[in-house]
Amino acid sequence: MTSSRTLLGVFAHPDDESFGPGGTLARYAAEGVQVHVIIATDGDAGSVNESHRNQTERTLAQVRSEELARAAVELGVTTIWNLPYRDSGMRGSPDNEHPRALVQQPLDRLLAELIDYVRRLKPHVVITHDPYGGYGHPDHIRCCEAVTAAFYAAGQAGASGSRRGRNSILPPHAAQKLYYSSFDKRMLRWIVKFMQLTGRNPRQVGRNQDVDLVQIAGWETPIHARIDVRAFLDHKERASRAHASQYSGGPSTLRALPRPLRRRLSRFEIYTRAFPAPTAYQEPDLFHNVIWQD
Repeated sequence: MTSSRTLLGVFAHPDDESFGPGGTLARYAAEGVQVHVIIATDGDAGSVNESHRNQTERTLAQVRSEELARAAVELGVTTIWNLPYRDSGMRGSPDNEHPRALVQQPLDRLLAELIDYVRRLKPHVVITHDPYGGYGHPDHIRCCEAVTAAFYAAGQAGASGSRRGRNSILPPHAAQKLYYSSFDKRMLRWIVKFMQLTGRNPRQVGRNQDVDLVQIAGWETPIHARIDVRAFLDHKERASRAHASQYSGGPSTLRALPRPLRRRLSRFEIYTRAFPAPTAYQEPDLFHNVIWQD
């Protein structure tokens, strides 16, 4: 076992670490936990307005890489790692077919890479997207599939990784807990009603109007952990704003709410526990019952 608690978050795009579980990452980093983040794609298919895209000769992927670095500083994470894949874009978009897109990669390849990361970083707890991809994004779904498989395989002696084409010689490591980042669907249903009352269409959200909040509100994601992040909302806000190319263009509806209400609704970050099997107890700490050495 490592000498301190270690948390690994694996997410699809630059900004997923901030817009979703940013408060959780900032809280545990402040508590002295080793917080490592892996980002699976370059974010090059992200939705941005043309004025932002045309302000620079750099590619969107380069811009988002720089934004990620600034966000990591705000969150206080220990390390950031990147997989070499392209953003697949939203479901049904032409970006899905790009040969470097994450959704085009064989699961075995992703599994081997992630096994190596788990064995090298030795996390006690792993978090990633939920099986629905949060709002149905193909990269989020693919990430959940690969991380879940790697979580179990990394602890098995017969499983091997192959980073940079070489067989892994790292010993097995079994992380103790796996969580899916989620959100309270009751809150989302309230937001749907709020949008309807204010004349907005909850079935067409986001810059490209391709996110259906009514459909998302029907996806059941059990709540097994509620992490109090009230003391770290400013850290999360600054990290989110560091992703300037995405801050106004993402699917989040919370940013459209008045700031006091938005902060009230953001006090807790929600997780579904995938392993070990959940109980009726709703955890206030992802490291509840985790064993480590000081």
